[in-house]
Amino acid sequence: MIISIISLVIGVISILYFLIYIICAGINNAFTFFWAVLGVFCIAFSFLHRYIMKQEGSFLKRMEQAAGIVVLAGFVIFLVILGNIVSEAGKAAKPGADYVVVLGAHVYGKRMSTNLKYRIEAAYEYLEKNPSSKAVLSGGQGSGEEITEAEAMRLFLVEKGISEDRMLIDETSTNTEENLRNSLKLIGDKKQRVVIVSNDFHIFRAKGIARKQGYENVEGIGSRTVIYTMPNCYVREVVAVLKYKICGQIK
Repeated sequence: MIISIISLVIGVISILYFLIYIICAGINNAFTFFWAVLGVFCIAFSFLHRYIMKQEGSFLKRMEQAAGIVVLAGFVIFLVILGNIVSEAGKAAKPGADYVVVLGAHVYGKRMSTNLKYRIEAAYEYLEKNPSSKAVLSGGQGSGEEITEAEAMRLFLVEKGISEDRMLIDETSTNTEENLRNSLKLIGDKKQRVVIVSNDFHIFRAKGIARKQGYENVEGIGSRTVIYTMPNCYVREVVAVLKYKICGQIK
């Protein structure tokens, strides 16, 4: 009975979160549908579990127990990866880096998304405190964007008084791997001290990708994330980290 109730509650919460997310942010990534699928699955399982429990010694009951072990193992893996992501997100970068690489995120027309704005604000704070550091602004132009993500960040820093002499621009990247690969080409030296700036949930994977690509001295600054997007961002990131680990894309 307890398992049925817990499953039903998780299902309802997941569907409510899905509805709140699409109302506030729209369908800006396919992973958002995960919450709707999870909600339907949990609600269906709640009723199925009650039925199975009434079947004494049934094959279905043994199947459910086996599935429960698999789910528990998956949950443990999920918690381990999530712990690494959260731990990395909270680390502070040391002063005096040679370069600050800011990873792009979506731009609406010419307006930065909130998460991109958080990234460039965090980069600006570091650049202000470390006048010898240079910025590498990385991000191309996608659907619905009138300017590149890198250009949006450049305009922000110029308005804040950061000299353009301190900026290197990559306007061709479309994902994190390209962001970091093209940024390293602009930097030209794998031994330079580099601080990667992205939203907090993204730092662990970004640093792993950077090390895989040959960065030898890399740290991270995790900017904040829009509160209502955090469950979606962190769960999606756990899935991404697992995929990248399996495919050997992070170190």
